[in-house]
Amino acid sequence: MWTEVAKLDEIAPGGLKYVRAGDDEEITLCNYDNAVYAVGRRCGHMNGPLDQGALDGWVLTCAFHNVQFDIRNGKALSYAIEHDMGDEPLPEPVQRWFSLEHRMQWRIRIHDLKTWPVKIEDGAVFVDV
Repeated sequence: MWTEVAKLDEIAPGGLKYVRAGDDEEITLCNYDNAVYAVGRRCGHMNGPLDQGALDGWVLTCAFHNVQFDIRNGKALSYAIEHDMGDEPLPEPVQRWFSLEHRMQWRIRIHDLKTWPVKIEDGAVFVDV
């Protein structure tokens, strides 16, 4: 069933927008290359809100742990990527914490994102849910 979820001018080129469709579906709309893609809002790694991430081309990066997804098909492209903390050495307790977190991140399975077909009519964005 096609459901209107947004107006096209609400999503900047290269931008992201959180919408709901029906009672259950949380969706991130991604505007790339004059097309809108609809993917699940929650990261397939640790449920971070993907609408708070970054879109670079067709690669959507989660803000929590930098896991990356292809917005065209929802496929996971990477595991968690460490944040760059710069050249200054971190205090030893913080280094231990990041080391532990890194080991735990690699044990968490990454799931692909759900995707939905999108159509645009008269400036409105519709998702087939």
